[in-house]
Amino acid sequence: MNWIDYSLAFLISLPILATFVLGAFLMRNGKHAMGKPTILPVFFYTGKFLLFFVWALFAMITLFPEFRNDVPLLIQDQTPEVQKLLAAVFLIPANLILVPAYLSMGIVTHIGLPSGKHELRTGGIYSISRNPMYASFIFLNTATFLYLPSILLLVVMIYGMVVHHFVILGEEKYLESEFGEEYRKYKAKVSRYF
Repeated sequence: MNWIDYSLAFLISLPILATFVLGAFLMRNGKHAMGKPTILPVFFYTGKFLLFFVWALFAMITLFPEFRNDVPLLIQDQTPEVQKLLAAVFLIPANLILVPAYLSMGIVTHIGLPSGKHELRTGGIYSISRNPMYASFIFLNTATFLYLPSILLLVVMIYGMVVHHFVILGEEKYLESEFGEEYRKYKAKVSRYF
């Protein structure tokens, strides 16, 4: 392993670790952390699980590169160093967006639409993107495909991104009905992704 491989292992580990920390907050909140999915639950949960699985596979292969060729439908026999470097470059903004988004959600986060009293988040990373977590997925998926260019993983990542886009559309309807003019002003000022 060289410095690029170590960088990749470190950079892909950060969103995985951040997801586990967020999961710990969710578990601490118990059933109160479970909100209503904005789309059919089977799509909602498979979209989330499959993307996490793909990124976990990326992390595993950075640590155990001897298993790389076991990934189905790879379109390259090996990943060139320049491609690995590009993957690392894409992981930097992914982390700069995802980790602050997770931290700002913290103990008040939900899976799905919240129940009970909540607030519209518009500060910090949310002043740049209305959906920073989902925006970071674009960088994570690009890095993953650069490192593990598999047609199967590409299909899974596209599925996950389409699912999350529909989740966002449902969340936007909910937020508009919940916060009205305040959300419409925020929506006019800050873009959905970037």
